Amino acid sequence: MQIENYKCFSLTKKGNSKPEEFIKARFRRVDSVTKFFKLIHPEDLNLYISNLKDKFDEIVGDYRFNTDAFDWKIIREELEILPNFPDLEKLVFHYICKTIKLPDNYTSDQGEIELGYFDRIKALERTSYFLVKTLADTYGEKIGTEIYKQIVPFLLEEMRSKDTTEKPEDLKSVTILDSNKRSIESWCKSGLADFSFCIFDDYKVVYRFDSCLTPEALKEFNDPDIAYLSSCYIGDVPEFNEGRSINLRRTQTLHHAKFCDELYSNNHVHPDTEQPSLDFTENIGKNKVNTEEGGD
Repeated sequence: MQIENYKCFSLTKKGNSKPEEFIKARFRRVDSVTKFFKLIHPEDLNLYISNLKDKFDEIVGDYRFNTDAFDWKIIREELEILPNFPDLEKLVFHYICKTIKLPDNYTSDQGEIELGYFDRIKALERTSYFLVKTLADTYGEKIGTEIYKQIVPFLLEEMRSKDTTEKPEDLKSVTILDSNKRSIESWCKSGLADFSFCIFDDYKVVYRFDSCLTPEALKEFNDPDIAYLSSCYIGDVPEFNEGRSINLRRTQTLHHAKFCDELYSNNHVHPDTEQPSLDFTENIGKNKVNTEEGGD
């Protein structure tokens, strides 16, 4: 077994990104959730949109960003619902710009600029949170959250339909080693988390996350159930692993517990693998810590 710990969690790290692409991605999530909501409750679409407008209007306040700074034809690519509700569209736009602290003089022809990773995570996760929270406020938490749970399989089906990743002929050849290396580099670069992992073999690894920017971005709402549902829940439904060589399983997240345990394994090599006990995962590498720069 290979065991390593990393202390990478940071609220202040920054990196270059293209705001236009980030805005497009958030617009697509709002569009997809409202689109699939319409499939389930077409009679209530206008009510849901109106309540979303109220939610984002309250948060945005008097803040406004120059809408002419972006090419809206590009931003609206692939959208089906959101452009039909321009007031909501603009409020989501202003919310994203406000949350990522976009410089007032920025225009899209400047391309990539340096932005805070945590600000981006806040914009990402809180936009999703408001989508679910508005359902809960509209229908009551029990019914509203059930509606969102009905939406999630549609979101996953849409994600799979757009996945252009080439799948290997031999699914048993897919290991966790390359993805583990890429994940460590990405998580440490962005300050995403403090984490430990234990690699059992080339096809199975368990991670323990002791901190993470995702729950950190949502904890001020003091609403762990909706926070979990809007962020991590999508990875815990059976449909998430459909068509994947490497499957994800976990028993708890930082929304409700002091650590998150994530098991990744090649389901074709380990079809009946058991989740390591919480006691095992909690004690991974307690005597040894790596920093983001590497080394023991």
